[in-house]
Amino acid sequence: GRSYWVRTQRMLNQCLESLVQKVQSGVVINFEKSGPDPAPIGEDGLVDSSRPINSFVSQPWHSCHKLIYVRPNPKTGVPVGHWPIPESFWPDQNSPTLPPRTAHPVVRFSCVDCEPMVIDKLPFDKYELEPSPLTQYILERKSPHTCWQVFVSSSGKYSELGHPFGYLKASTTLTCVNLFVMPYNYPVLLPLL
Repeated sequence: GRSYWVRTQRMLNQCLESLVQKVQSGVVINFEKSGPDPAPIGEDGLVDSSRPINSFVSQPWHSCHKLIYVRPNPKTGVPVGHWPIPESFWPDQNSPTLPPRTAHPVVRFSCVDCEPMVIDKLPFDKYELEPSPLTQYILERKSPHTCWQVFVSSSGKYSELGHPFGYLKASTTLTCVNLFVMPYNYPVLLPLL
């Protein structure tokens, strides 16, 4: 850390400028694994069923409190997003207040390999994850053509886990992991569109 002792208006401006340069533009999210671990991947990139899966031993990548980088639009300097991360409750018109929520959303991910989905003319948001045990684990699997769906618990009316609102996917070059945010329950919506 660092502290500043501000004695004049000029020093205040210098300190604020120094702080602004150090700030990363992003949002902190708690990522938590939901369900069993994925099948281990062998050297050839295929599922290795000979290696046992031990889903009961907690691994560092099962739960990460990390930043997603929110990059500003190069033309305007303002970040642009199309879809929100869902709330962890179903709205109730009869409730006079909103339920309390954590400052950082809890996003659960399922380790079931899925096909990434996008369609022309429907926007999506793409955020790079800060390096972490989770990103390292996903990149080591060397599967840039599959993704893991993400959920917010209690976001659906009748389901504990809710419906997927996006997915985690390694970049094609295997240099980073991205969070794709789509419309809520996109696997049902996109084929309809």
